[in-house]
Amino acid sequence: MSPLPYRDLVDPRVLDQIGHLELLSRSVVDGLLAGKHRSTTKGGCCEFAQHRQYAAGDEVRQIDWQVYARNDRYFIRQFEEETNLHAMLAIDASGSMKFGLSTQSKLDYSKQAAACLARLLLHQRDAVGLTILHDNNPAFVPAKQHAAHLRAILATLQSAQPSEAAPNNAGSLGKQIQHCAARQRRRGLFVLFSDCFGDLQELTTALRIVRARGHDVVVMHVLAPEELTFDFRRWSAFQSLEVSGQRIHLDPPAVRHQYLERMRRFVAELEETVVGLGGDYVRLTTAVDLADTLGWFLRNRMARKGAKRR
Repeated sequence: MSPLPYRDLVDPRVLDQIGHLELLSRSVVDGLLAGKHRSTTKGGCCEFAQHRQYAAGDEVRQIDWQVYARNDRYFIRQFEEETNLHAMLAIDASGSMKFGLSTQSKLDYSKQAAACLARLLLHQRDAVGLTILHDNNPAFVPAKQHAAHLRAILATLQSAQPSEAAPNNAGSLGKQIQHCAARQRRRGLFVLFSDCFGDLQELTTALRIVRARGHDVVVMHVLAPEELTFDFRRWSAFQSLEVSGQRIHLDPPAVRHQYLERMRRFVAELEETVVGLGGDYVRLTTAVDLADTLGWFLRNRMARKGAKRR
């Protein structure tokens, strides 16, 4: 599975369609920059983080005049708590995420969606981080705000590969999510990209812990069209992408009804679980244009945020 080039991770066409939208937090976040998100901070500043170039609308009192004296350019002093939102994008890189038959793999689709959201969040001056949930080779990029941080995120996305099938499926998505949440210091946004296959009870427990830490939770449920329709016609052999050596032979038409019913119950239970925890459930199908899916999600979230304010 060859890595996606940078140019394929951030699709300009997708950004053109969602660039005017915003990813807003539905709950209280830790931050100070006024406007988009409610904050737990009531004034004052914390640890100095960085300078950024002055932009129209910034308060003159925030200009660092010593830097201006040296460079003859206006720069704003930013502090650690002056970020609107700290967002963590978590991508499931388990073996099942490599599946892609008539479309690109679920993992590649997730990478592109995460790259576009990261670009959008940074454009909003929000801090964004990334974690790759992998059995043997996890990766973690802490949330930062500056535009150059996108390079680190894209490099990590580009190198992420799905787990190989093992003799036993020892990986636990729930435990990996808990470990990631423990490293997210500030209350903010947690976005999971996953097919969510595995122990649903463990996943529920992990998401409940994330919510208990004060994070706003979004589950992007990524599925391939074949997983939703099971549109196989001939006697086939199905190989597990999670457990090595696990293969079954069956007649798809004979089990289609039972499979679709079980899949329907699984999707409904997952959605009910996420919504019940106060999170957002979004189904992503790899056959659907990414711009349409992300555009719908962002517009829907903005509309609900606006309705709540009224």
